[in-house]
Amino acid sequence: MATILSAAIWSTDNSKKFHNTWITSLRGQLAIDWPNLNGQKWNNNFWEDEWKKHGTCSLNNFKQLQYFSLAIGIKNKLDILRMLENAGIRPNATVTYNYIDIVDAIKAKIGPYEPQLYCVMPHNNVVLLLEVRVCLDVNGATYISCGNGYNSCQGNLINIPE
Repeated sequence: MATILSAAIWSTDNSKKFHNTWITSLRGQLAIDWPNLNGQKWNNNFWEDEWKKHGTCSLNNFKQLQYFSLAIGIKNKLDILRMLENAGIRPNATVTYNYIDIVDAIKAKIGPYEPQLYCVMPHNNVVLLLEVRVCLDVNGATYISCGNGYNSCQGNLINIPE
């Protein structure tokens, strides 16, 4: 299951260039903790997209390497899979879960703040959870609601792939 963490508000300046060499020391950890799961892009292109979409808004507080380090740290601290398992929600190809149950399991850890869930429906009208987004303020210190962004899972029974 993808437990990708977008640790920022939506981008305010995507003209800031991504420098692949600036994250050399994190590349191995990023490949483990924040890989590209859709198979259509190389990891470097994926991380560049994530930087442009999410990282640049925190540029006044974090340089590129700091942003990715922070995102990995928060992702590991949250441990979204464990959060879901504590609520009895486990990856399983044949079991579906209510949207609200998944959101409530996440809120049990982050407080009243709204996460975003991103799902796809690849075949057979089965809704698959692909991404969980938990948002932080631009300082990376405080959870905030992700806003009225795109929650493609809302109102659906959701399958969490193994």
